[in-house]
Amino acid sequence: MGASQSHDQLMPEERKLRQDPEKIARIARYLSARQGTQKSLVSAEEFSQHEQDKQSMKILKGIYKRLDPTIMKSTLDVNGEVQLSFKYDFNRDLLLVKVIRCRELRNRDVRSKASDPYIRLALIPDSRGQGAKTTQIVVETNEPMFNEIFAFTKTELELLDSKLIVQVWDYDVSNRDDFLGEVIIDMTTFNFKEEPVHTAWYTLKMETDLSISGEIDISMAFQAPDHLYVTVHGAANLSPRDDSTLAEPFVKVSVPGVGMVCKSEVQKNTLNPVWEETFDFQVPYEELSFRYVVLHVIDESQQEGNESLGQVIVDLDLLDPERGYHGTHKLADLKNSERIRNKWSQSMIAQEFRESFQAHASIRHPNFLFQQQSGKKVISVSCRKARSHAKIRIVDGIAVN
Repeated sequence: MGASQSHDQLMPEERKLRQDPEKIARIARYLSARQGTQKSLVSAEEFSQHEQDKQSMKILKGIYKRLDPTIMKSTLDVNGEVQLSFKYDFNRDLLLVKVIRCRELRNRDVRSKASDPYIRLALIPDSRGQGAKTTQIVVETNEPMFNEIFAFTKTELELLDSKLIVQVWDYDVSNRDDFLGEVIIDMTTFNFKEEPVHTAWYTLKMETDLSISGEIDISMAFQAPDHLYVTVHGAANLSPRDDSTLAEPFVKVSVPGVGMVCKSEVQKNTLNPVWEETFDFQVPYEELSFRYVVLHVIDESQQEGNESLGQVIVDLDLLDPERGYHGTHKLADLKNSERIRNKWSQSMIAQEFRESFQAHASIRHPNFLFQQQSGKKVISVSCRKARSHAKIRIVDGIAVN
């Protein structure tokens, strides 16, 4: 018929091609390779954009850390509670933990209205190698119900030295899971013989860095009517950022409510810094009974941003105004301490910085920061309300100071 074509009516080139299966196979391989190359180019483009976004976020974080050094690891607050129930089986040396539910979780993913939460539990120290235990994921809710029971083998004596770390996470299929909050429960708070079952709601807090170690050596003296002298002698056995890196530590000293923060010199490449620096605070004698000193050891890094190496709170009622005070204190991550949080809450500027950071990150602003960077640039930023300003230098998209 009109639209059909017989084998005899084919052009010579077409007939030759149909009769050459090897040539057909070569053409098929070429087309397949071409398609693969195009896919690779698209993937490379997406990867390049992803890497550029990561670098842009590093620069943005660097800017905010220079404006507000209190922004260390976390720029996000947490919200919500988790309900847990505890029981101890004396016959089998088993701690039974029931994860019941959570309420009022804060959604981290701006692309959805609710989280996909799950809970991770770890009992430390883990001398038996039991590892962490994880609940099922509850999809699209900020009020998840779990009702799952987990067992940890611990003798009654071992339990006295144990802590349970409970972390709530938001599952993300394409990116890293988002942290929604944490609570650390000291097992010494329970008396299972008098009260076999303990059930309670626990308020979620920011993640505690349990890797922090070391101690700080200080002395204090008082001179009437209102001079408090705090001498920071040094620190020992600080925890590095990673196993192969030394620190460049400095210490910030403050007396909340006095309105002054002092900073020591930076010591280079050491985990055992010596400062021998004295700071003078105006504290009246009658306030020594309720004031306290906060010492914060920080690792300075121009490229990655400052990192907290631990804090110490020293009550001034330890100070004998006539004899003075000298002591060594263990460093710890105290950002969840009520007194540290109260100190931060004296000013809402830090909170506004965090909210501003989140807003800029979500809308990818300023635009030039989220574009391909090349050459040398110096970015100056200022905040009149906080009376803070900073500069950051960028070379080929990398923050160098």
